[in-house]
Amino acid sequence: MKTIKIMEGSRGGEVRCLACFMRFWPRKGTERAKCPGCGVEWKISWSYPRTAKIRGSGWETYPTGDKI
Repeated sequence: MKTIKIMEGSRGGEVRCLACFMRFWPRKGTERAKCPGCGVEWKISWSYPRTAKIRGSGWETYPTGDKI
């Protein structure tokens, strides 16, 4: 079954940032994680213990670049 194969792989818990496409591993069980590459925060869900998915962005912490 494909689900079992994903859970057994070496990339368990890994997600890909939808802003810069960098792969990173959020802390297991966390609901939000920041991409180490671009700093965008993402909402994370865990469908299986080792399978993380990005469910949306944390727009309230999105880097806008307008620092005065």
